Amino acid sequence: MQFLLYLLVGSVFLLILWKLIMSVKNCFLFRATSASLFLVGAVLASAQTNVAASANGGVASQSSVWNAANTPDKGNDGNRNGIYAAGSMMHTNSEFGAWYKIDFATATSISQVNVFNRTESESGRLSPFTVSLSLNGSVVWSATNQTFAQNISDPNPNVSGMSFSMSNILADSVKVQLDRTNYLHLAELEAYEVVPEPASFLALMAGVGVLARRRKSK
Repeated sequence: MQFLLYLLVGSVFLLILWKLIMSVKNCFLFRATSASLFLVGAVLASAQTNVAASANGGVASQSSVWNAANTPDKGNDGNRNGIYAAGSMMHTNSEFGAWYKIDFATATSISQVNVFNRTESESGRLSPFTVSLSLNGSVVWSATNQTFAQNISDPNPNVSGMSFSMSNILADSVKVQLDRTNYLHLAELEAYEVVPEPASFLALMAGVGVLARRRKSK
């Protein structure tokens, strides 16, 4: 009789232990799945593409050319160095409304424009200025009467940039224009579209597939 009692108590104990193990296992799987989904979300980072760069099909033009060393291509060559002697700066004559423009290879949703100024004593020539995005010749976004203020962090002391953010504006060109009479010189003008990386997209789809299978199996 005592043996049967021990057997019954042992069976109940094993049953409780099994339930506990399964509960912990399910909890672990839930947390692991949640963690995986969180990581998938984190992995869904964005790869920024500078569509204004000449390497990506951007074609630059400007209102006038100061000299042969300061042609439009110097403002979208990927070199942000703001020292004039470095030889990578577009430069116009002194004129009212001097401008610099870059046409994209194709119309693109833009979320960020970066303007990189000269970093020497003549940096004040840029202000006040207007930066704009256009589509088929019509302005679709602009920031007018701007005073240049560096807000881009860069370890290179010869780089000074100001960033403008917008909500995915479809455009086919970006332009910087002075609001007064002066020389316009820029180290670089950039326009970024944000697109998901292919690997991140596949990872997200895999996560969705796992969730769908788990739901279906319940």
